[in-house]
Amino acid sequence: MGVWSFYFLAKLYLYFRGYIRFDFILNLLFMIFLIAPVPARLRSYRAATVAKHFIGVVLGLLLLWHDSWLPPLWDAIAFVSQGGMPEKEYVYRFILGFFNLREVAVLMAILAVCVLIRNRIRLTPVVMLLILIVPVREFGHSKGGMDGGLDGFYRSEASRVVRMENTKTTDPDFDIVILHVCSLSWDDLKGVGLEKDPFFKQFDYVFTAFNSVTSYSNPSAIRLLRADCGQPRHGALYNDAPKDCFLFDALRQRGYQTYFTLNHDGAYGDFAKQVKAQGHLDPPILPAAAPIQAYDFDGSTIYDDYAVLENWWKIRQTSGLKKAAVYYNTISLHDGAHRADDKEWWKHDRTKQYHEFVQKLLGNTTRFFDLMASSGRNIVVLFVPEHGMALRGTNLQAPGLRDIPLPQITTIPVAVKLIGPGRPRDPADRKDVSKPTSYLALSTLIKSFQERNPFGSAPMASKDLIEDLPETDFVSENESVRIMKKGSEYFLYGKGKKWIALPANALM
Repeated sequence: MGVWSFYFLAKLYLYFRGYIRFDFILNLLFMIFLIAPVPARLRSYRAATVAKHFIGVVLGLLLLWHDSWLPPLWDAIAFVSQGGMPEKEYVYRFILGFFNLREVAVLMAILAVCVLIRNRIRLTPVVMLLILIVPVREFGHSKGGMDGGLDGFYRSEASRVVRMENTKTTDPDFDIVILHVCSLSWDDLKGVGLEKDPFFKQFDYVFTAFNSVTSYSNPSAIRLLRADCGQPRHGALYNDAPKDCFLFDALRQRGYQTYFTLNHDGAYGDFAKQVKAQGHLDPPILPAAAPIQAYDFDGSTIYDDYAVLENWWKIRQTSGLKKAAVYYNTISLHDGAHRADDKEWWKHDRTKQYHEFVQKLLGNTTRFFDLMASSGRNIVVLFVPEHGMALRGTNLQAPGLRDIPLPQITTIPVAVKLIGPGRPRDPADRKDVSKPTSYLALSTLIKSFQERNPFGSAPMASKDLIEDLPETDFVSENESVRIMKKGSEYFLYGKGKKWIALPANALM
């Protein structure tokens, strides 16, 4: 096979290291194609040989993509073309972060060995023998019977609903502020040493095992805004949902004036349009007058978080309403976000940049808390990340890639803070919710606050409140990938159309 021996040996090395999959049947068929000679009647035509080599290169590249953990090629093209194209600097940084220099060095060593021994040893039999190991290994890694467990999970979730009674006069008067933050997970915080930042000590409740379910913005927002119902399949997010599922509809029925604002234009992926329609939000309050904080990976504007929130707060203060609820979306931590005055941002250390942006966001958020507290109003704040950034990456996915919703990407730092007169807090009073939860727990929490005023003289005890929160088994998914936890193991269903146990290096 000549140089194609290196192709297979390199792929086998990456497969055994966990960087790619290896489709035994397709790779075997491809090898047969390469070994098969050009028909005798065509050998005299150079064009026939050139055509076979060309077809081989194309098939080899397509097969490599197929075997990678990257999304299906057409899905990747559709994703990239859904909005603004990435700036060239973002592409540069992605390429630099995609390749592991140590592994590249190993591949070069394999190539050198292939060149040195090509006239001494026939490599084709060696490659074929190594390929035969794959189905034996796959047999031990594949897992059957998972589909039934997943179907059972969705049947159970479909029956779970948090119903808020339609009462406008007897409910306690407190505002609800939902801060939906793009690209922040517990793993990201650990990656920059901020998992114990004082910011989280000011909250009353912190969820340490909350699953965002998805690793993309639009489905995350829709899931949060439909928090009154159990976890649906990904495809159901873009269909009509039962009327009892919509959190903001329920709040309106309880006398809340609702708002929607964000620190970007909401154009990428039709975010603002889609979440407004699928989440039953109000028309967005766009931030055009706010100072520019940074630019996103596609060159679109990211506005200053505090300025946008302060503007909404002024609107809320002048409304004269007893209670209001706002959904705020920020992309300040999005991969590729960079300061306008930093022309060489893509050359900088990714971790240091992210650390700086996280600290700025947490500082702006605390400043907004102080602004609201100075009003004397009672306010419930829900700090809810959309998903993680995948700052550190794994063997399965390079840093910044989120097609596979790994648990370290979807396990997010959700926190709830009660702001109001006479509520000074000792940081030691923070209660951690360590059981597996998802959006239904937030809806249940809001309902509990509605029924038992947390700002009243006899609020529900924190212990009782936490015990009443519903658990949700870990299932995460995007359009064509699913991950399910069974016991202490995680299983992946993706391009291979079968369940496989995730290796330990995929969870680090």
